[in-house]
Amino acid sequence: AELRRSGVNVNLAPVADVATGPASVMASRAFSGNAVEVGAATRAAVAGLDAGGVAATAKHFPGLGAATANTDDAPATIGVSRSLLLRRELVPFRSAIAAGVPLVMLSHGVYPALDARRIASQSRAIATRLLRDRLGFEGVVVTDSLEAQAVLERSGVAEAAVRSVRAGADLLLLTGSASWNEAFPKLLATARRSPAFRARVAESAARVLALKRRLRLRSPAP
Repeated sequence: AELRRSGVNVNLAPVADVATGPASVMASRAFSGNAVEVGAATRAAVAGLDAGGVAATAKHFPGLGAATANTDDAPATIGVSRSLLLRRELVPFRSAIAAGVPLVMLSHGVYPALDARRIASQSRAIATRLLRDRLGFEGVVVTDSLEAQAVLERSGVAEAAVRSVRAGADLLLLTGSASWNEAFPKLLATARRSPAFRARVAESAARVLALKRRLRLRSPAP
């Protein structure tokens, strides 16, 4: 409620990653190293924020708990099996979705068991086929910061923005006007040129507008 009274209606939290040990880059930020415990804490955080009229964001899908590098600073490969991802990393995200979490943030990690070539924020296999089709998430998908080094080692911000939207992202996290000024013309030009991209943008716009309507209807708890 204090966040809402301060003018904040979306919180890029909670961290839904399962820290796999002291070497995990998320060791100091994750709720726990136990998937069930993280799931319960994530669900409670989503409910608590919602009670205050603030939309929660479960991150960093499909899980950065096994990463040993911070994607803000360097590329990170999460080399765990698909079966382990499904029964450990995805548990908290399933809990968040069941709790009605409005947003999910995509990580910039590479998950060879899911997509060996693309980071999660640019992978349709992860952002659409796994998150939406398999887990049934219908809310807003947001990227982690597109200025992260794990992104910039693959392309500039503008190209990354286009790739993320194509993959299924609805919102792009850009932390400065310079990045926005670089990305927007590229997104606009791509939308004008490609009917498929325009349709993808229209889907995202509908989800974002639905979230805005939901937030306008909510008022903070007394």
